[in-house]
Amino acid sequence: MLTKAGRLGGTALVEHVRQLKPQIKQLTLFPSELCNYRCSFCHIWGETGWALKEPQRAIREQLDIDVLKRFLGEVTENNKNLGVIITGGEPMLYKHFTELVTYLRSRKANVYLLTNGSLIKNRVEFIMENIVALNISIDGPEEFHDSIRGKGSFKTICENIDALIQEKRRRKKMFPFINITMVLSKYNYKSVKDFMRALRERFPSESVVLHDSRNPWMKRRDLSVNLAPLLFTTPERGQAYADQMKEHLNCDVSPAWQGFVEEDIGIDTLELKRDLEELWAEEGIDTSHFVDIHDYFTDIENVFERSKCVAPWHEMVIRRTGDVYPCVDLPDYKYGNIYENSFQDMWEGERATAFRDYLRDDNLLMCNRCTRMFADAESF
Repeated sequence: MLTKAGRLGGTALVEHVRQLKPQIKQLTLFPSELCNYRCSFCHIWGETGWALKEPQRAIREQLDIDVLKRFLGEVTENNKNLGVIITGGEPMLYKHFTELVTYLRSRKANVYLLTNGSLIKNRVEFIMENIVALNISIDGPEEFHDSIRGKGSFKTICENIDALIQEKRRRKKMFPFINITMVLSKYNYKSVKDFMRALRERFPSESVVLHDSRNPWMKRRDLSVNLAPLLFTTPERGQAYADQMKEHLNCDVSPAWQGFVEEDIGIDTLELKRDLEELWAEEGIDTSHFVDIHDYFTDIENVFERSKCVAPWHEMVIRRTGDVYPCVDLPDYKYGNIYENSFQDMWEGERATAFRDYLRDDNLLMCNRCTRMFADAESF
């Protein structure tokens, strides 16, 4: 669950950002955006996403593995223990997925996989040997999940998780960590109280633990479950963001922001708040540092003292076209392209510097509900 700002909140966070110097800690790769699911709320393949309107373009645009490996070699040359998140779409549909992960491991990078979990079973051994953690999307108990991702998908994903857990036990290994994320939306929020029960019934011999962001690894677990509120914006803020980018950063934005627009969030937020509080009490979790879920959905101006994003100082995002951005969700302000530019030229270049300078004093109007705004600045 998202949390309020800790020690670095409010003015302390503002001062922290003003003193930051660029230090790459994390790459997020979208080597393709192919996906075998069509989740209704997805900003890529969902009802308002771009890819459903241009499927042939999505199929065609995948990163050239040789160009990507050359670029990754530059990044890892002087940056050891780099964290690399591979996402999509469904990342295992990238045609060079195995080669990419193998190369990253040869460069001592730590690889994290964001996946829908549908393609794990035939790659269990490879995942065991190369992945630090998997974040698997499950949208509630079976009937809720299948209504969003397709009939039979809950059963498939759980069977795949089973196979991975059994192999971990056989090898007596801690890694990879298996994290389940339920995105809270109008499609599934009424099932939040039943989700832990449903998972424990499906995995009766496993330890299923509700993630506690304050003490994330205090309890032994086979499965960690995280509840993540839907990312969203309003039409007014989205258009204001587009105007802001043009006026202040001379950037014409893509339509990507429109995939996050929710004119009506469709959630009884007080009912959801009550259900969450009951669930957290049952699980023995201290919620004093959690954001108020009612305020999260009804007061988009409230950032819970998380007034700055530190991602542009620590993260670089590479999209399926080779374009490089500071933002994981909005392919708008571009640093360059890995087919044309070196890592150093982009990371230390004029465009990256100008973007960071702008964010030292100003926020972008799309950012109030972004996960990077809720990242812990002390341990990003």
